[in-house]
Amino acid sequence: MIAKCKAISHGKEMLNYAMRESKMESVVASNMIMGRTADEVFEEMEAVNSYGSRCKNKYLRFEIGIAPQDEKLLSPEHLTLIAKAFAKKMGLENTQWIACTHKDTDNLHVHLIANRIGIDGKVYQ
Repeated sequence: MIAKCKAISHGKEMLNYAMRESKMESVVASNMIMGRTADEVFEEMEAVNSYGSRCKNKYLRFEIGIAPQDEKLLSPEHLTLIAKAFAKKMGLENTQWIACTHKDTDNLHVHLIANRIGIDGKVYQ
């Protein structure tokens, strides 16, 4: 497994991309998110983002790549555990995030989009 991360300002576009029906396979996990569409998730994140008005890039985009030889060994439950463990290891417990698998390339990967502003108003560094 290899992961990449970038702080971004275009959260709405990234959520739309990650959750687009033609690309998304399934939502595998989320934290402090009730919405099921990109617009609903964005509205929830924006409500929390208002506490970090000085922060420029208010979202985090993680892409977690799964090794091709491991794909067949992983059930949806395993992917949920991977997303949750990854988020915990990255210190995202007090942050809204959503993770979904993608089927738009030959290799399975998970997009995890997180709010950089925590529910406590602190900016994730």
